[in-house]
Order: sequence, then C-alpha cells, then structure tokens
Amino acid sequence: MEEVRERFEDRVLFIVLYQREAHAGESRFVDIEQPETMEARAALASKSCEELNIATLVVIDDMENTVRKAYGELPNSAYMIQKGGGIFYKEAWARPDEWGPQLEKLLDGQE
Repeated sequence: MEEVRERFEDRVLFIVLYQREAHAGESRFVDIEQPETMEARAALASKSCEELNIATLVVIDDMENTVRKAYGELPNSAYMIQKGGGIFYKEAWARPDEWGPQLEKLLDGQE
C-alpha cells in the first residue's frame, strides 16, 4: 500500500477504518480480546498501527460499527469514494497492488 499511497497522496486522501476485531480470540489472535469500550478500541488501534507500520490516516469506527454496517460489514474491504460521495470502486478484500489502475481511472474522470 505504501507505494500506491506515495504515488497518489497529493491527489487522494487515504483512510484506514479501524473497526471491530474480525478474529479476536481465534487461533493466531488468541491473546487479542474484542474491545468493549472506545478507549480499548482506540488503544488496540494504536497498537495495531504501530505493529503494522501504518502511516495513513486511521479513523476508528464507533462501538456500534456504524461505518462498517453502512458499507457491507466486510472485515478488510476497500472503497474508492469519488467527489460527491459516490462509490467508484470497491473490493470485498483489500488488494492494494490493484489500486493503481483504478485510481488512475478515478482521477482521469475528476481532473
């Protein structure tokens, strides 16, 4: 994602939505509990961003997961929102290596 973000950061606002933990308590994530407060969610988001070296704006969904629900309740989806708020492109599972061509199409239509 870093390569794509650096290539388009002067024209695109990249946001990571931190939401409920999809695999809290499961196999590899047995030591991660589902946060029950915004403070706990924010602390886990901060820890995750540090561990994953996320250098992008991170927005934390509320405890009701309002944004997640509005966009289909997928755990790792990606959306490109055009000016005016319409969805230009979406992926059920985020694949940053495929964003470049889609961003070029999006930006060609807006410039």
